Amino acid sequence: MPSRLRVLAALGLIPLATGVAFAAKATVLPGDRVLPGVRVEGLPVPDDIARGGEGALTTWIGRRVEATLARSVEVRVGKASRSLPLRELLAPVDAAIVARSVASLGRTGTLAARVDLAWRARAGAVDATIALAVRADVLEKLAADLKKEVDDPPTDARLDLTAHTVVPDHEGRFLDVDGAVATIETAAVARATFALRGVVAADAPFEPIAVAPSPAPARVTAASLAKLEIGAVVGSFETHFGRGGDQAPRAVNIENAAKKLDGLVLQPGELVSFNGVVGERSEANGFKTAWEIFKGEMRPGVGGGTCQVASTLHAAAFFAGLEILERLPHSRPSAYIPMGLDSTVVFPVVDLKVKNPHPFPVVVHTKVGANTLTVELLGKEKPMTVVFGREVVDIYPFVRKIQEEPWVEPGKAIKKQGGIRGYRVRRTRTFKYASGAASKTESSYDFYPPTTEIYVVAPGTDPNALPPLPEDVKAMLAKKNGEPIPSPDATDAVACAGECGEAKPAPNGTTPGTPNSPNSPSSIEVKNAAGVHDPVGDQASPTKSVSIAH
Repeated sequence: MPSRLRVLAALGLIPLATGVAFAAKATVLPGDRVLPGVRVEGLPVPDDIARGGEGALTTWIGRRVEATLARSVEVRVGKASRSLPLRELLAPVDAAIVARSVASLGRTGTLAARVDLAWRARAGAVDATIALAVRADVLEKLAADLKKEVDDPPTDARLDLTAHTVVPDHEGRFLDVDGAVATIETAAVARATFALRGVVAADAPFEPIAVAPSPAPARVTAASLAKLEIGAVVGSFETHFGRGGDQAPRAVNIENAAKKLDGLVLQPGELVSFNGVVGERSEANGFKTAWEIFKGEMRPGVGGGTCQVASTLHAAAFFAGLEILERLPHSRPSAYIPMGLDSTVVFPVVDLKVKNPHPFPVVVHTKVGANTLTVELLGKEKPMTVVFGREVVDIYPFVRKIQEEPWVEPGKAIKKQGGIRGYRVRRTRTFKYASGAASKTESSYDFYPPTTEIYVVAPGTDPNALPPLPEDVKAMLAKKNGEPIPSPDATDAVACAGECGEAKPAPNGTTPGTPNSPNSPSSIEVKNAAGVHDPVGDQASPTKSVSIAH
């Protein structure tokens, strides 16, 4: 062919290719309808919907989403289960936004890309998805609620030292909240997607979402206890208590707390918490209302008497050579145990924690008699003798507070709280090892603040009509205030009405009582309030130095 003809032929190809492209555009591109053949979550858009525009598409998608969200899903964790609609678990879906996105398919990009997308849509290969997301707050609350129902703490095997048997261990379980949230989220979105795509029949229930709790094995098993050697008393201590009158509920609390400790095993290097073992001081946990010390005053409280068990355990642990990691003395000396060996506990904030430093297990054995509480720590051997030393370093006087109340009859007074001197003591613990190793001594200080003496009297009562303060207390107060040593009939008292806190002078017009006045010392009648007992033992007159060896 001549060159000219070849050029013309070549030029003729240009309008031919252009015509083909425009023909393809007119045939496969969407025009004023949704791209032909496009699917939304697996289902093709019906032709009438596709031609109805974005509004019709929004309605069609919205109905599908609504039908899906109206369905419920069940979550099972062990025997616990919860069923809730997907509309509560999943975030809302904006059908209009989804429809707008679907309607825009094939309307942007290069011509070639748009044509390619159109051909793939006709082949059923273009499937628009609806993004589903869970509501994090709902899912986290669901998991937390299930955890409360599912969690079952393990129970260690224990020795029943009275019956000479082993109480078997119990394997517990717990729900991993983060893991449960992830599992439920994935499964819920998958089930909702299946419903949207028509994979699950509209009248068929979803398969429940199963979440497996994790096992929580016991720390001490029955098998491990069978190998224990507990032929030696590593450390022990005994305290006394009463059962009569208002002491009866306190005795019940002592028995209850002691029973919870009995048979407890401390493996080598293990730490144990008194509060963790004994638990909350509540009626549901077996405790009764009894007298207890709170902020320096006696008052009724659930679990009163538990501190005596903690103190006896502390003393036994002290003499057994256990590490005392956490311990606080009482706010006043205790009548049942020497200062320096007591331990106060308040659930859940004030605790007694001890650790077993020995290379063998130690078993706690508690024995409650008619009026005695004994705590023994048993083990393979007694590797040391422990000596407790205590020296009173400082003594602090107590003061008297007088509350005036109109309901008190003239000539009468109620002793609401007995005064107790305060003390600062130095404690030592000396270890004398059976192996012949060099002994060592630990030392620390305890402080017991003075306990204010409180009288409730009728208005206008002469403070001098009350029983006098002890001579040594008056002398200490005078020395503290830089005053002359008072005469035997002087008092240190403040008078106030109601629950006064700050000391203030006796009311104007008050005059010392005379032998014939109704408020004179010879005629005023003093009664102890409920729960008030005269100081005894270390409360009244502690020995300056004490040494106890076990």
